Amino acid sequence: TFHCCLSYRVATTVRSNNIKTKMISTEARKYILRLLLVSLCANHVSCCNSNQKLYTEIGCKPVYSNGSSSCPMAYDCENVFTRPNNKCYFNENVYEPVASLSKADSAINPCLTACFCDQRTYDNVTTTKLTCANVECPSFFTRLMEPCYYQYDKDLCCEVRKYCPEEKALVHECIYNGNIYKNGQRFYVDDYLQCVCSPEFNGTLSDSSCRKVSCNYEILYLENILKRSAPVYFEKVDGCPVDWYHPQYDIGTINNTSTSKSSGPVCKYGDRSVSIGQQLNINQQSDSDTYTTTCSCNIPPLVTCVKKMKKPV
Repeated sequence: TFHCCLSYRVATTVRSNNIKTKMISTEARKYILRLLLVSLCANHVSCCNSNQKLYTEIGCKPVYSNGSSSCPMAYDCENVFTRPNNKCYFNENVYEPVASLSKADSAINPCLTACFCDQRTYDNVTTTKLTCANVECPSFFTRLMEPCYYQYDKDLCCEVRKYCPEEKALVHECIYNGNIYKNGQRFYVDDYLQCVCSPEFNGTLSDSSCRKVSCNYEILYLENILKRSAPVYFEKVDGCPVDWYHPQYDIGTINNTSTSKSSGPVCKYGDRSVSIGQQLNINQQSDSDTYTTTCSCNIPPLVTCVKKMKKPV
């Protein structure tokens, strides 16, 4: 609306006096300033969210500057990096070798089952990590023809039943973010929530209809984190990673043309320090005609990489 209003005023200025021209010039400057502020705010929010889900899941503590509590300047993960490696850790709980995950911890991701603390020795090197089995649902292998569809429970991994409504039957529907879901259908909100449509759903995301989605960092990616590898996200700076860059295989060099903060916390890529704001060029960043990947230090201690689709020229 603001833009259309401005365009109209600019068009009418052709038939106006110099005073109105100056007014339009002022309005134009305000419009440009507004766009810049929106862009800066978007970048600020983006940086605030860098690796946030990762840091939160593994139990890192946010570090703020100058008493601010709006955007962490870094996360303190020393409690993760320095804890004994002869035990397993999940959801701030400690498990001895061969111990199974508690019922409460197992419920965090129902699509992983029979999780236990697995300790093995190979070539005189002992590793201790959580090992789980993946749940395989029947719906993974069978696609239903309309009007049939699978119905779900928000706290379970697999479908609870196959539902085929009779012709002209009224089926409850939910609307969220412009999309329509039928009663019992599952939908996701980014990488953060898994929800199920029900008569109780009123368009508001709540615990009765949704549960948090775990990326299972401490089960799937803890070794990467401890080695200071860089998570690669798709189109954003947070969520569940689609890939990792490993410092022992993927060599990284600092881009000296990028701006950085000279003091304060730094990111680590293996043993290499990367200042906040600096970009890291990694030899496996294989840009193609379709994708481009950038890596930088947004919020220490880990480097953040983002893979994006290139906009058509």
